[in-house]
Amino acid sequence: MDPLTFAVLSNYLACLSKDLTSAAVRGAITAINKSQGSKSMDIEHEFDNLRKELRSMQCLLRDEEQRKQDSESQANWVEEVKEAAQDVEDMMDLIVYFGHCQEWDKSWNSQASDYIGTRLTKVKEEFENIKQRRDRYLPQLLMRREEQSYHGGCQMWQPHEELPHETMGTDVAGMEQNEATVIAWLLGETDDAPRNMVISICGMGGLGKTCLARRVYNDQHVRRHFDCFAWVSISKTYNAEELLQSIIRQIIGKPEVQATPDELDRSSSAALVSLLDQCLHQKRYVIVLDDVWSRNACNDFSYLLQNGKVGSRVIVTTRDHHVAASLCIDSHILDLQPLPESEAWSLFCKKAFWIDPSKSCPKDLEDWARKIVAKCEGLPLAVLTLGSLLSSKDRSPLTWKRFYNGIGSELSNNEMLVTMSRILMLSYADLPNHLKQCYLHCGSLFPESHVIKKNWLLRLWVAEGLVEDIHGMTSEEVAEGYFDELILRSMLQVARKDESGKVKDCRMHVLMREVTLCVSKAHKLCAVLDEQGAKVDDVKARRLSVQIGIEKAPAVPPNNKKEEAPLSRLRSLLFFVDDQASAASFLTMSPNLMLLKVLELRNVPIDHVPSEVFDLFNLRYLSLRDTNVEVLPKYVKRLKMLETLDLRGTKVICLPHEVARLKELRHLLMDCVYVLKKVKKGRGIINLVSDQATMKKIDDLLNQKAPRIKADTISWIRDMKGLLTLKTVEADEKLIAEIAALVRLRRLGLTNVHAEDGIQLCDSISKMGQLLSLTIDAASDEALMLDSLPSPPPHLRKLVLDGQLRKVPPWFDLLSSLTHLYLLDSQLEATCNPIPHLEKLDSLAHLTLRRAYNGEQLRFRANMFLRLKSLNIAELKCLSQLDMEEKALPSLSLLHLSRCRDLQGEGLCGIDNLPALRHLYLQDMPESLMLSLGGDHRLKASTGWESISKSMSWL
Repeated sequence: MDPLTFAVLSNYLACLSKDLTSAAVRGAITAINKSQGSKSMDIEHEFDNLRKELRSMQCLLRDEEQRKQDSESQANWVEEVKEAAQDVEDMMDLIVYFGHCQEWDKSWNSQASDYIGTRLTKVKEEFENIKQRRDRYLPQLLMRREEQSYHGGCQMWQPHEELPHETMGTDVAGMEQNEATVIAWLLGETDDAPRNMVISICGMGGLGKTCLARRVYNDQHVRRHFDCFAWVSISKTYNAEELLQSIIRQIIGKPEVQATPDELDRSSSAALVSLLDQCLHQKRYVIVLDDVWSRNACNDFSYLLQNGKVGSRVIVTTRDHHVAASLCIDSHILDLQPLPESEAWSLFCKKAFWIDPSKSCPKDLEDWARKIVAKCEGLPLAVLTLGSLLSSKDRSPLTWKRFYNGIGSELSNNEMLVTMSRILMLSYADLPNHLKQCYLHCGSLFPESHVIKKNWLLRLWVAEGLVEDIHGMTSEEVAEGYFDELILRSMLQVARKDESGKVKDCRMHVLMREVTLCVSKAHKLCAVLDEQGAKVDDVKARRLSVQIGIEKAPAVPPNNKKEEAPLSRLRSLLFFVDDQASAASFLTMSPNLMLLKVLELRNVPIDHVPSEVFDLFNLRYLSLRDTNVEVLPKYVKRLKMLETLDLRGTKVICLPHEVARLKELRHLLMDCVYVLKKVKKGRGIINLVSDQATMKKIDDLLNQKAPRIKADTISWIRDMKGLLTLKTVEADEKLIAEIAALVRLRRLGLTNVHAEDGIQLCDSISKMGQLLSLTIDAASDEALMLDSLPSPPPHLRKLVLDGQLRKVPPWFDLLSSLTHLYLLDSQLEATCNPIPHLEKLDSLAHLTLRRAYNGEQLRFRANMFLRLKSLNIAELKCLSQLDMEEKALPSLSLLHLSRCRDLQGEGLCGIDNLPALRHLYLQDMPESLMLSLGGDHRLKASTGWESISKSMSWL
């Protein structure tokens, strides 16, 4: 039995047990009981029994997993448990569905009663049958297992070597630079004073951490520099005493060590530590701890640098950045990256065509070979494994094409690739149960190489019920912790960070996605409709990701009432195609989609919301982002379970008052018109549009008003207590007063704010102690009156102020958590230089000043703005002098200067004082300035800049 099965099912039962007591289920049961009157059965009591049954099964599953024994009977029993649990989930969600149906159509009362009566009886019988079958057929197996100790069982997936054995110590492309870096650390060439040091080599499985460590371990310069060496593999389960014995055996033999190998086996831990101290005393040594999974392991061996001659080294290889960062002694961390495309191609050719003298790819195979290498995404393990496998295959384009198209199935069936898959999935197996489901979600829904925005992913996890409840935290905050953990464990790859270092976008390695997709499909968690094909009539699939147009998709079979309806268990339906017909085809099956919780329609070119959507009473998440929808119908009030409503990029400019009936709403997003307005003010991207039709479309959008809430809706706002995101809406006096009740808000965006609303707005903001992001856009030609704010929200990280400021608000000094600040159209007078106020913001990582200051000079003083990484100065019409003192802006890596017409070449001083500067963007700047910087050799020598761009880049 695959241990992943136990983990996935155990976590599923835990989530299901929690959902049985949710407010939604309890409310639906109350509604149904009320409608049935005296004829109603005690549903709450029955559900409480089911919850206890699920918890018992979860405990039993965990016991079975720890015994680590396989049998066909066990596998069959686990499958029965999974199917019964899914029946409970379906029944629970349908009860919620029926509870809402009755509000709109009383005829559902009898259907709900009949359903609950028969389904509860069936589920109870099935649980009893499962228990009886287990007791009938498994008692002898259980008795044998009880006699075995935990350590006697089989271990899960033993391999941990990341590259095939034949590559150890050989010339692997792309390792030379990393090898030189680690050797320099080992020899102390990068340090002013010699000292003991930990060197951590970190990265996802398959990047060659062990191979790199072995290369430097065997390097002759390293061998001559140190007195003794030891190498031990920690792996996921380890015995500290045995590893100590191994280290001592590798060092033993010196006259001063008074112990024999036999004595080692009989020594206590304390005696072994003492003996190791003798071995290492006054020695300069290298000890490699390979494949470390746990921070506890680092603690167990932290004493290794407390002995020995100064200059000793411990090398740790790990997939977990937590492990690398948790070492208490000074640590150098090398975060391995995938091979560049050219080096991956070279390595592949050496392996796939090793028999050829030139080791080059034949021309007729090159297209498919490059596609196969691209699938590896620079992972040396994958490049070498696939190259080795293809070296023995027929050299015909058709064979290689078939291999490329079937890589997903090959990963599960080909012996060589199965070993690689297991190595890649070791990290997955090490995840706690609550992270396994979230990771499978990433691998099963998003297309290959898709960049996933963090906030998008977190909202999907919450909507699907994959996030545990933790007291004092929102579900999104808990989900963000999950996300960060997956990043630190090298399970997800960083696609983009903001200036403060927070990961904003991620992606999954292609091969990791293929492997997790196999797991998801095996557990009936998903179906993917892509170029490789999928069966849309898989009635047990919980998620469907549509990645091809309907013209290429298999037809949806008609519903045979004798059988379960197609997709009737679906919980998530996501479209990644620009195809209206595809969405329409699936939504016509809305009677089968009663259990749907997530509907992602972004980029689908629809101009109205399909009426079928409003029959999906269990919907938690609805995205119409970047569609052509103009009106949100009043029927949205039916979606009482809705938590996220994403209207960004639509033409919706007025919300119906029925939105306020959505009491569970957490995220109301609608800021596209606001963004387009910023584009117009910036006059950046508009200049690049030459197509008249496109220009007219943009003008039409720009002339629209920002989204607003009807007046008779505003009074309901204060009842939406769970709202976390409200952006961006047109403000009026009443709305500004009512939002004071939204004390849980994390993100707020208001536009068209009038000067007379300033006092009330400050009062409302002062009550939002949890606010993280605040955007305030003044009405045209009006000032932002914000001086009366007593103190800003203490955790505020992003602040956008768009409008005239008479002076820098006095509360700016209190923005201790602020990382991103945008001052737009502030028009501060020459006597109100903002820099002295802003340099007190210790956490600031990004600063934009666009039409923000009318003075002639900005000076960045030494030892100020220590964390600022990105600076954007635009349209300061009077600015003629920009000075950066020595030791100012030590972290600045990007400087963007735009349309500052008086800033001539001699006016920019001290740019060569910026040690971290890598990118300089100049847009519509005076020619003298661009010429002076283009030939500035001091800049090149001092910063090693990567680019000076004089294009129309608009940030």
